[in-house]
Amino acid sequence: MIQKNFLIQTRSGLHCGIGQGLSDIDLPTAKESVTGYPFIPGSSLKGVLRDHFDDGSDPFKAAFGPDPNKAGDHASALSFSDARLVCLPVRSWFGTFAYMASPTSLGLLRRQLQPQGGSPTAVPGLPILNGNYRVVLPTGSKLVSVNQPNGPVLLEDLDLPVESTQQALAGQWAALLAGMLFPGDTDSQNMFTQRFAVVDDDVMAFLCETSLPVAAHNRIDENGIVAEGALWYEEFVPPEAVFCGAIHAGDGKGKHSSFSATDLLTLVCGQTLHVQVGGSATTGRGLITINFA
Repeated sequence: MIQKNFLIQTRSGLHCGIGQGLSDIDLPTAKESVTGYPFIPGSSLKGVLRDHFDDGSDPFKAAFGPDPNKAGDHASALSFSDARLVCLPVRSWFGTFAYMASPTSLGLLRRQLQPQGGSPTAVPGLPILNGNYRVVLPTGSKLVSVNQPNGPVLLEDLDLPVESTQQALAGQWAALLAGMLFPGDTDSQNMFTQRFAVVDDDVMAFLCETSLPVAAHNRIDENGIVAEGALWYEEFVPPEAVFCGAIHAGDGKGKHSSFSATDLLTLVCGQTLHVQVGGSATTGRGLITINFA
C-alpha cells in the first residue's frame, strides 16, 4: 500500500454536519471528540471524489469500487483518511486575519509527511510566561503593528505576546505550507507566510469552540414573519481553513487486479481538484481546493 498526502483549503464556508445539536446551535459542524478541532470525514471526501471521477471505466471501478448494487463484487483500492485541521483562519486586528496553527495541528501534519520526508523536524514550543499564552510568527509578519514589531498580536478577543525565539522554525512551517497550498504562486505564498501564526494548543481549542461562524436561517410565512419552527442556526468552518489528509492505495481487487496502486493514485491525484463537499451546496457552501503532495 502506498500513500499520497493532500492539503485542503476551503474556498467558502464548509459545513459537514453531525445531525441535531444539543446546544443553541441547531446544526453544529463535525468536530473531533478528543481535540475539538473541526474535520472533514474521509467518507465525505470519498463520496465527492467518486462522483467527480465517475466515468464508468474499469480504472474508476478499481479505484472506488463497483456500483452500490454490486458492492459484493470487490473492494475499492483507495482508502481516504479524515482531513484534519492544520490552520484555522481567525480575525486579527492587524493583517485582517491569521492562518492560525498549533503545536498539535503541526505535529499531526509532520507525522503524516514523515514517510515522504520534507517537513521540519520540530514544531514551535510556546512557553507560558507570567500566566500569558504566546504566539510565534515568521519574519515579516503582517499580524503586528509596524510600530510594534514585537507584538502584541490581537486575534479575536485575545492579546498574545510574541515569542521571538521560535521565529525561524515558524518561517520553515509557513514556507512548507505555502508551497503546498499555492504551488507556483509567489504572491499567494507571501500572503500566507505573512499571516501565519502558531499559538498554544489551549488557544486553538478555545477558538475552535468559540469563534467558528454561525449563520441564522429562516423562512418567512405569508404574514411576513418567521414561520413556526423555521428558524435555525448552523455552524460552519470559515473560508481559508487548511486541512491535511492522505489517500492510501493498494492494487486493484478481483477482476481489476491488473491496475497497480500507482496507476490508481495517478488517476485521482494527478492534478489540483476543485470540488464541493458537505451541506448547503446550492448556497455555495463547501467549495474546496485539494492539492496533492
